Amino acid sequence: MAITTVVGASGQTFTVTVDGSAAQTLAQQYASAVAGLQAGGGFTSYNVSSGNVAGSGSLAQGLISTGGAYNFTGDLSYIAAGSYISESSPTYSLSDPVAINLTSDTASSISVLTGSFGGVTLFAGNQDGLFVGGVGNNAFLGSGKTGNWNVATGNGNDTILGTNGNDTISGGSGQNLIFLGSGKNSVLSEGQDTIYGTSGTDTVSLQGGSSIVQLNANATVFDTSTNNSVTVGSNSTIIGGSSGTYFTTGSGWGTFSGGTGDTISAAGSLIQDAGIANNISVGGSLQFLSGTGSTTITAGTATVWGSTGLVANFTGTSGTSLFVGDQSASGDRSTMAGESFNASSSQTSLIAWVGNNQTVVGGSASDTLTGTTGNSTLTGGSGAANVFQFIDGYAGGDYTITDFGSAAGNLVGLNKYNMTDADVSKMLNNATISGGNTTIQLSDNSKITFLNTTDLKASDFSLWGQS
Repeated sequence: MAITTVVGASGQTFTVTVDGSAAQTLAQQYASAVAGLQAGGGFTSYNVSSGNVAGSGSLAQGLISTGGAYNFTGDLSYIAAGSYISESSPTYSLSDPVAINLTSDTASSISVLTGSFGGVTLFAGNQDGLFVGGVGNNAFLGSGKTGNWNVATGNGNDTILGTNGNDTISGGSGQNLIFLGSGKNSVLSEGQDTIYGTSGTDTVSLQGGSSIVQLNANATVFDTSTNNSVTVGSNSTIIGGSSGTYFTTGSGWGTFSGGTGDTISAAGSLIQDAGIANNISVGGSLQFLSGTGSTTITAGTATVWGSTGLVANFTGTSGTSLFVGDQSASGDRSTMAGESFNASSSQTSLIAWVGNNQTVVGGSASDTLTGTTGNSTLTGGSGAANVFQFIDGYAGGDYTITDFGSAAGNLVGLNKYNMTDADVSKMLNNATISGGNTTIQLSDNSKITFLNTTDLKASDFSLWGQS
């Protein structure tokens, strides 16, 4: 809590009590502006009484030191509500409610600095303005008005109804209710707030946690806290917090970046970037980039680029999905490590590029699993036939196929190895059978072990891309 001072009537010291960092910053801006005008000469500060107040221009400041309702009818540009300090009255703030009506004030721009423990209610007109609600429970009422406002309140439980102009709003650490108008708005939320924006283009920063946010399309939300519930329209971007619930409406694309332990839903399509252990459900298409941790994914179709430590359970609901393991910055696929992608619940096709120390499980549709450089475990899944593919120049590791015999028609695709049928027969003759498993070796030293399989045939192999 801080005291902002301005020069009162007859040179006396007039004080306004303000808490909340954003409100204190704007309070100092107000004080600096008034001090600059006073230093330039011709600036007047005078006391006003409740009732109708005729303002006196842009070089004047009306001072409110008692509670009541004030209806400003002139063109006054500066209003402060606080308390005079003297030896006989060492109080620093009002304690009674104050109502300030600016709907008849004709100034094109007006600045209002207030601090009353009884709370201040401000009725905005169509002018531009600045409002500081320093302490107490305050209300800014600008619905349907056209001005652009900068509003900051302290740590009380405040109500802010934005205008249809472009508003900048900062709520303190209380439980605030904020309605945004149809303009381009920016909100800093430091409390446990409820924020609605149904018609504007809004940017909201969440710092307090446990807030509820519902915004229109083309919104941007920066969540740096926890347990927030956020709903946005199409073409919106969310920078996620932790343990939050997020939903994008509409059929368009949304973007969600980061987040830890979040529940993320999209009616349309979604780009998810760099999340940790999130639960994701997408009605349309999903582009999943560099996520990690224990992650659940349900999507119509998906392109998943994993990252080290990803443990994903995936369900596709339409079309064909793609999984690509982690790619190092150097392009060395041998550094891909420590990922699991389980699509066993999926009834749609999966194409997977599987790298070092990675495990991929397909579903009941036809899947194509490609082993790249490094050691990996491939499970095609039962049901339709699958292809286990290896490409000369991209393979070169030790691979385990866990269920080659589980689906009729399963094939091993050998791509660009320049092999003939005779070469395949020779390879099978040189295979190692041990403990009910069969291991073959390719010309690039790739080793493929087929678990629970001892009857491999040449017809189980398909030769592609031969020169």
